[in-house]
Amino acid sequence: MKTVRKIALVIALIAGITTINAQISIGAGLGYNDFVAGPGVVVKGEIEIMEDIVASPGISYFTGSKLYGQKRNLFSVDVNGQYLIDIMLDELKVYPLAGLNYSSYNTGDFYINDEADGIIGRADKGNSLGLNVGAGGRWYFADQISVFAELKYTVSDRSQVVLVGGILYEL
Repeated sequence: MKTVRKIALVIALIAGITTINAQISIGAGLGYNDFVAGPGVVVKGEIEIMEDIVASPGISYFTGSKLYGQKRNLFSVDVNGQYLIDIMLDELKVYPLAGLNYSSYNTGDFYINDEADGIIGRADKGNSLGLNVGAGGRWYFADQISVFAELKYTVSDRSQVVLVGGILYEL
């Protein structure tokens, strides 16, 4: 139920921002998160605040293999800022990014039990707040369609490296 509330909040934020008279893109993609060591899906938007400055809210869900008998997954909400740098006229742009991250995770942990003489697995669940730093690129190959790729590092108590790529549609 908490996940549904988080998704609804992000959609409401994006919908509220769309009243701004700016260039807006929405899209989705696939990614990899090293914290859960698994693939995931990403939904993101891009709102041009000023020329070459973009706000980019997004949500993602990553699922990984089992660790100490516990299924690993991570849900995150990101709000990043990007500064677009033209590389090839209006076709290819690269950007540094920085922003905020909220993650809700479920993973495995262990402890050593001297009496049982072994390692015992247990669930490790929680939430973390962090800062994103990274870089990305966007290639505009049609009037309203572009592809993107990003690599970012989230600095938090559950630090993670995330690599994503996908497609954006300009509204």
